[in-house]
Amino acid sequence: MGVWQWRGWACLRGWALLGGLAAAGTAGSAEPGVPDTWLAYAASASTALAQRLARTDDDRVARLQVFLQQHPDTALADTLAVSLWIDERGHITRSQFASLGDAHVDADLRALLDHAALPGPPPPGMRQPLRLGLSLQAAEAMAP
Repeated sequence: MGVWQWRGWACLRGWALLGGLAAAGTAGSAEPGVPDTWLAYAASASTALAQRLARTDDDRVARLQVFLQQHPDTALADTLAVSLWIDERGHITRSQFASLGDAHVDADLRALLDHAALPGPPPPGMRQPLRLGLSLQAAEAMAP
């Protein structure tokens, strides 16, 4: 039985919606008008959240992994869109996402996201919320 891990993605294999503007994986293929700094910030936020959601020493992460092992169909087509509101210090102040079907699991995920410290504040003028896709993959599928 594989161990499930959350993996945030916005850079090479994923997407981010920045204030309603769809941005593809690389700056060269982004929607016109989406600054490179916004794309870079989305990628760094994605990496930071992926690390937070993969911590093996956090009981909330462990409960999420157990739930996902028991409910593999919860992966919602392998992505879960999350909206994040970020303050001027780079801390998530609010998150929003579709329910995973269990109030306790939703609360664990929300607790992991809300108040998370990102690598820095959002770039000046970046529209919010920042929308990222969280991907759910088996740990062995994530190996390089």
